[in-house]
Amino acid sequence: MLKSNKRALPSIAITMGDPRGIGPEVIRRALSKKSLLGQGRFIVIGNKKILGRVPSLVQVLEVPYETAGEGSLKFLDRAVALIKEKTVDALVTAPVSKEAVSLYHKGFVGHTEYLAQAFGVRRFDMMFIAPYVRLTILTRHVPLRNVPDLISVPVVFDSIILMAQTLKKRFRVRSPKIAVLGLNPHAGEGGLLGSEDIKYILPAIRKARACGINTIGPLPADTFFAFQTCPYDGIIAMYHDQGLAPLKAVYMKDLVNLTAGLPFVRTSPAHGTAFNIAGKNKADPSSMTAAIKLACELS
Repeated sequence: MLKSNKRALPSIAITMGDPRGIGPEVIRRALSKKSLLGQGRFIVIGNKKILGRVPSLVQVLEVPYETAGEGSLKFLDRAVALIKEKTVDALVTAPVSKEAVSLYHKGFVGHTEYLAQAFGVRRFDMMFIAPYVRLTILTRHVPLRNVPDLISVPVVFDSIILMAQTLKKRFRVRSPKIAVLGLNPHAGEGGLLGSEDIKYILPAIRKARACGINTIGPLPADTFFAFQTCPYDGIIAMYHDQGLAPLKAVYMKDLVNLTAGLPFVRTSPAHGTAFNIAGKNKADPSSMTAAIKLACELS
């Protein structure tokens, strides 16, 4: 008997996020696309009534809750259980309110850290995927005043290594070329505008090069994004707005958050809960659609 070359469709869990936000709407609208339904088998975890009508091919797991923060976390916990049971191959998360979840579960700072802890992962990063651009945020969701203290040679080096590993494993890039942005204006001007670039970032880059990774930098962030087509396979930004302000300005509709370092694929849309337009049928499902599509492609 001839073996079929057709790959089995991946099974994707989708958490509804904060039930008061636009998560239910963008999930429902994304899964209404027939082209997307043919790329995977989908299990939405949340509240059936709030989610609304979805195609019959989509399974919905009802999870009871009393507050929005409790529900947001319980949806995620159910997804974690499904992944550990190997019932699903990948996870897509709709946005949550960190404030609401932290009222239910103290210490919650976001999906990324929570999932890393749940799976015992120490080295992980937020990687943002847009057409032809892949960018990691080194220091994630922290106050700007804390950023310089969080940058060190090991932290920058580990991020470069994880970027290279993710590009090779998930995106099949054989010899990735990685750009590292500087922290200070003009990448510090040789120490004139700050010493972090020459004390911590440059040594990490040199260490990565010694390991055979094609790494460039530190590069001035103010002019870096003036490209038509990105000449690098991966980019590492030092802090949240340094990397995400230009990416969201150009690629917001197609931008996807991928957690690098997890033993499974986890994606999410790049927007938040958008409480101000929730329930008004105004939410754009493009980023959620892109997140689901990427989860299917990488699984």
